[in-house]
Amino acid sequence: MKKSELFFAFLLLPIDIGMIFLSFVLAYQLRVSLLDVMPALSDITLKQYLHYSLVIIPIWIALFALNGLYYRRATGGVFHEFYKVLSASSTAMLFLILIFFFSKTVFFSRLILIFTWVLSIILICFGRIILKLIQRYLLRYGIGRRNLLLIGDNQTSETVCKTVSKNPNFGYEIIGILNGESNISKFGLNVIGPVSDLLNKIRKYHIDEIVLTDVNLSKTKTLEIIQICSDTKTTFKYIPDTFSLMTFNVTSGLLGSIPVMELKSIPLDGWGRIVKRLIDILFSAILLVITSPIMLIVAILEKLTSPGPIFFKHERVGRDEKVFNFYKFRSMYIDKCDFKGGVFWSTKADETTRITPLGRIIRKTNIDELPQFWNILIGDMSLIGPRPELPKHVQRFENEIPDYFKRHKVKAGLTGWAQVNGLKGDTSIKERVRYDIFYIENWSLWFDLKIVIKTIALIIYEIFGGKYEYRTRP
Repeated sequence: MKKSELFFAFLLLPIDIGMIFLSFVLAYQLRVSLLDVMPALSDITLKQYLHYSLVIIPIWIALFALNGLYYRRATGGVFHEFYKVLSASSTAMLFLILIFFFSKTVFFSRLILIFTWVLSIILICFGRIILKLIQRYLLRYGIGRRNLLLIGDNQTSETVCKTVSKNPNFGYEIIGILNGESNISKFGLNVIGPVSDLLNKIRKYHIDEIVLTDVNLSKTKTLEIIQICSDTKTTFKYIPDTFSLMTFNVTSGLLGSIPVMELKSIPLDGWGRIVKRLIDILFSAILLVITSPIMLIVAILEKLTSPGPIFFKHERVGRDEKVFNFYKFRSMYIDKCDFKGGVFWSTKADETTRITPLGRIIRKTNIDELPQFWNILIGDMSLIGPRPELPKHVQRFENEIPDYFKRHKVKAGLTGWAQVNGLKGDTSIKERVRYDIFYIENWSLWFDLKIVIKTIALIIYEIFGGKYEYRTRP
């Protein structure tokens, strides 16, 4: 572990303890300020209440540790960490309630427990976010950055390089790749030497992590690499070929006494599918009611400003490759609408050649997508999922991209993981498919909430900063 990582990992403990203690103080003061409105049942003092914090804090911290909140390089992002903090803090509060119950204390307020619970989650997350922001700021100057070396000149290495370069907050700097065949990369990557020179490269560039992507290496050579990493205390990771080709999640198990890997079904099978559908029905109905005045105004303006139909209807492909009618407000001149072909994606040039003045407004604000709440309500679509494509494009993409068909294991969505990461409109289909499949395999209600929040943030960004989808398709 780098010294900076060790330092920040150490800081997490006193920050969490301080924030928990502060939540007790603020909760008590907040409850006292409400005494005139809601009389207390006893006159317990702040000092007495804080005694309970000293009892529960060790349990609280232990729960954090069990939930992996002190792991040196936590993964999963802010939302995943928030979920862990929420889960552990809620459990800690249950322990506190049990302490009051078994100590037979005549407790003066249940409201103070709610205040303590809410404030603790807010303050702990706040403290951790501030710490992360400091870490990210230092990463700009190379402090805490981990030097990464890839072994293998292939598409997997190319994907890793692109992912790391797009996400500097990961804290990695790719030094280059080692290739046993040639000093020239087939994928335009920075080759710094052969695999046989691994030990020297680790020492020369102070490598922190090795990622093996070349699965064609012999077992003897692979074991040699692992031994070198072990001797030099370099983290070794690998991307296995068999499971890199399979995009479904895998889980370990036993066949008798033999360890095996089993492909898991997607989370959106069974109860996950039922829960998601209930949420879709509830929220699409509510949002249709809320947005109906806006849609009425847009419909009237459509008729007044541009001849042609109000809605733009297209056939799209949904779950199980079922074709359905997809609705949007028409934003283009009637003679420029592509009702039948589906040949082009929207580009920046369309704003001056194909899109009406009203269309620019409703596209910029994403109001043109509102009719899709009806698609969601009747079950053709979901609030969140892969964006639906035209049948013509689906046939083409299925021939070009082997995993494309997996997008149709779930319903198409109004928004999705690919879209909130900028992969919409004139962007890479292969990248879009990769993000869509990741969502399908890792779906959870928390993941959906994360996408909703990122969607709202993206809409706000597009209103003031322009459409995020106008890029060059690789």
